[in-house]
Amino acid sequence: MSQRIPLSPEFMRGLKEAEATYRYLVEGIPAILYIDAVDDLSSALYMSPQVEAILGFTQEEWLADPGMWLSRLHEDDRERAMVENRRSNETGEPFRCEYRLIAADGREVWFLDEAVLVRNEADEPLFWRGFMFDVTDKRHTEEKLRWSLDILRRTMQERRALLTRLEEAQEEERRRIAADIHDDSIQVISAADLQVQALLGGVEDPELRRGMDEVHETLKLAAERLRRLLFELRPPALDREGLAAALRVYLGGAEGGPEFSVEDRLEAEPPPEIRTVLFRIAQEAIVNVRKHAGAGRLRVTLVSEEGGVRMSISDDGRGFDTSGMAAPVPGHLGLPTMIERAELAGGWCRVRSAPGEGTVVECWLPILVYADAGERPIPA
Repeated sequence: MSQRIPLSPEFMRGLKEAEATYRYLVEGIPAILYIDAVDDLSSALYMSPQVEAILGFTQEEWLADPGMWLSRLHEDDRERAMVENRRSNETGEPFRCEYRLIAADGREVWFLDEAVLVRNEADEPLFWRGFMFDVTDKRHTEEKLRWSLDILRRTMQERRALLTRLEEAQEEERRRIAADIHDDSIQVISAADLQVQALLGGVEDPELRRGMDEVHETLKLAAERLRRLLFELRPPALDREGLAAALRVYLGGAEGGPEFSVEDRLEAEPPPEIRTVLFRIAQEAIVNVRKHAGAGRLRVTLVSEEGGVRMSISDDGRGFDTSGMAAPVPGHLGLPTMIERAELAGGWCRVRSAPGEGTVVECWLPILVYADAGERPIPA
């Protein structure tokens, strides 16, 4: 007959301390710890006390109803959670799923549920041991973020549509003015020049011929300037040959300007409205260089970058102090316009310059509307 060995007070005290420590750990975790049977209902064998604080059910209520978990699953998540539960039961692989449970007071509580299968020495499944972590706040934050991103996407799309309409209206007005100049002013000047040349044949007075020659040169110069204005209003090369070609023609059309180069590293030609905005920004920058920089060299670089086009216009001119950029710099009234154009198109534009160090105008315009990150950030 075996004799019962009395347990020492030290052992009993250690056992109670271990139990207290275990309870402290389990009940102090901000999650529901559970042990479930290996069945389709995921019947609870143990449920930690946090279930009452989070879902409003006591441990006893939850354990008394084997179908409690299934019955409290949100109808929109039930099928998905059950499929994952069956898969884990069949394969023994860890269970991991996010779903909603309906609390006792009707609230929807989001959980991240993770569990592992515990086996005996014969490798037979015993039960699932896991935890349910309340991620409701995280889910609500994600929903607010998705809502904000959706608003941002719609805003960007509306801004792009506004830009397209604005650019189309401006360019259409430019085309109309250009057509009027071509069909009226240039034709009148050309006709007057032809009359002057015809009259020259019958004039013998040297002084009068000299005056008429001057009139002929003046009319010729006026026609050339008007043709240059036509290009300023709407360069044909922009539509026919693309952005880089239009910039080369524009830069090459001025006499006495700085030496220039256009480096084209575009993977594809930008859409028409973006192409037009880039050309107008470049046009403003180039006009400033010609009028004020005193530069000997000007370089334009076009690069496809991160879903958009980066354009850089740099010169080796006299530069200026950019600290007053908030207010128009004398002689540089196009600078705010460039920045506004770029921002309206969903991009950015910045100007770097210092007295004696030349100027760099750099901008980036998006071609793609980002579906998950909004606008590209302005680099430091």
